[in-house]
Amino acid sequence: MALAVFIIAYYAITVPTERSFGERYVDNQIPLIFPFYAISSFKPVTITTYLIFGGTVLLLEGTRDRLKKINLRATRMFLLFVSFATGYEAIWNFLAWFATWQREGGFLDRLANTHHPYAQVPANFNFVTKICFLVLALSLYGILFIEKLERED
Repeated sequence: MALAVFIIAYYAITVPTERSFGERYVDNQIPLIFPFYAISSFKPVTITTYLIFGGTVLLLEGTRDRLKKINLRATRMFLLFVSFATGYEAIWNFLAWFATWQREGGFLDRLANTHHPYAQVPANFNFVTKICFLVLALSLYGILFIEKLERED
């Protein structure tokens, strides 16, 4: 998680301006270590989402005993709502992203959503879609985690 915060802070400082929200985390590539950098590199938002997901899973698994004391039913209901909402947003973002790409063309990673009430602050589709998927994955993992906690009791 600390590495994810470092990546976020690093790109916020080194790329102070952007045309659309989140673009600074999509425009760059972080190569893998030698010799794998020849195979692939990742966008900062991709590595950040992986690190946040992995860190959250480790945090939940590490605090399993303490979490048995919370209201699991209310938490499950909240996570179901969050997974529904972020699932919808992720699907909507994919459809809007590709519709915008078909209509306007251009570089797929630089497309921004300018068709919402706050068009003065457009959001980068790639960034927003990955963040929505992160929240969806975390909420689905949380639901499975709660199921495991309830079976242990």
